[in-house]
Amino acid sequence: MNASETKEKMPKRLILGEMSATKFSIISDWLKKDNVVVDFANDAELLIEKISEESYQLCVVNWLLGGIGPFELIRKIRSSSKNPDVKIMVVSRQVQKVNIQNAISAGAHDFVAEPFENEVVLKRILYHLSPQSTMDASEYEDREISNNDELELVNLCLEVCEKLSRTERGQEPHSLHEAVSKIGQALGSNRTSLVIADVGETSGVVLASSDDPSFHNFPISLDKYPEIQHVVFSGKVVLIPDVTANTLTHEINKKVKSIPIGSLLVFPVRYQNEVIGVLTIRRPKASEMPSYDKLRVLQALANLMAAQSNIQLLLRKIYRDHQRTGTE
Repeated sequence: MNASETKEKMPKRLILGEMSATKFSIISDWLKKDNVVVDFANDAELLIEKISEESYQLCVVNWLLGGIGPFELIRKIRSSSKNPDVKIMVVSRQVQKVNIQNAISAGAHDFVAEPFENEVVLKRILYHLSPQSTMDASEYEDREISNNDELELVNLCLEVCEKLSRTERGQEPHSLHEAVSKIGQALGSNRTSLVIADVGETSGVVLASSDDPSFHNFPISLDKYPEIQHVVFSGKVVLIPDVTANTLTHEINKKVKSIPIGSLLVFPVRYQNEVIGVLTIRRPKASEMPSYDKLRVLQALANLMAAQSNIQLLLRKIYRDHQRTGTE
């Protein structure tokens, strides 16, 4: 057995910080079948003690665990953890946007609203326990394009800008399809999609997809896409470099038979400095994180599509309509 196979077979470690163990009993049983060791702490002091002694990949914690306050709790988990790269997923009934934003500031990676469905939380946990790369926008935004070979990216930005600026009223879906198609071609993607979604929501809307011009304004359930929820929550770029090595996505090619998918790259889409959706880029083979130059141009293009299409206004209207009719 080689080193990579040994590493793959080693169990992942998860700790639950929750007053009631029964709330996660079903999820815990499912996780054990996926080679995940699950520990439990029913108060903040015990949680901090355990997380300082054992190396956990993920900490799922109730927002109100202990009496030290939620933000201080997250900071203590972060500062006390034996594993400096531990991920923190907050569970709470307090889903006001200010609480979610404060959780991000304190160091949380994800936020799950209660009450929840066990299968939904299981998917989110498996997602965070699987291989992925993230990058904060501050690492690539406001950088000058440093490589002359990236002139094609500048031309791509100009083409999309010109196309969107000339869009006549009522032609937005067509223009967005052309824009995501050009982005997909530049990155060797076989499906690039623009999705609007708001933090804390369970549904989103696909505005455009590169492989089908008729596929627009299509409602989706975000419970099926933890990577989208992660990006909307954190505002970071997320790369799943190899879907076959990710516990949650290794079956994706069996489910999506129309196109081969090797990697997933998900960008935050910002409008007026708020994340209101994502740009998802699926590529047929496993891949690495793009260069800073590519990331900066892609982020500019994503934000440009948001601003030119007034997505924030469209977001509110579509959510109102589809929350009444339901989603797939």
